[in-house]
Amino acid sequence: MTYPGSERRRYKRFDMVSTGSALARIERGGRFLTLREYALVDLSFGGMGFRSSEELEPEEQYDFLIDLRAPLKELIFVRSNIRWVRSSESREWIIGATIVESSRTWLGAFDHPIH
Repeated sequence: MTYPGSERRRYKRFDMVSTGSALARIERGGRFLTLREYALVDLSFGGMGFRSSEELEPEEQYDFLIDLRAPLKELIFVRSNIRWVRSSESREWIIGATIVESSRTWLGAFDHPIH
């Protein structure tokens, strides 16, 4: 049963703004890789939220590196599907993505389903 205003997420979300963690999208171009940096806002076992100065396409798949140096001392590769994109002030976008593939089961001990 859900209550008005209750969290309807499957996994707990962790605020990442103050942790020193970083997020970068991997762009492939010929023989080179480029990293485009974003501000990681929150993270859970199932997905992530971040701020961007560019709009990414919903339902498209992108590759990211998540640098969790501060809380876990990990650099993780993830493949994610963009689920939603919302505009905000200052010509920024707030984006939500589902993690569909990861370089390791990196949040198992860090995150537990909400009951």
